[in-house]
Amino acid sequence: MNIYLVVEDGVTFCVKAPTMYDVIKFCEIDYLNEIKENTIWARKEELKYYHEQILQSCSFVGELKNDE
Repeated sequence: MNIYLVVEDGVTFCVKAPTMYDVIKFCEIDYLNEIKENTIWARKEELKYYHEQILQSCSFVGELKNDE
């Protein structure tokens, strides 16, 4: 398992996931759940906004050695 450092709108946090793709999908779902948009069009537009304005970076930190 790996650790990734995510920066969203100036807030920094770490996520444990096997791939960076999994981290981004987790963050997208979390964002959509927060804004509670349910239509396909709104979700598509909000994801575009998320990637352009909110998600600032996602970087690999390293492998988690004590993952159980």
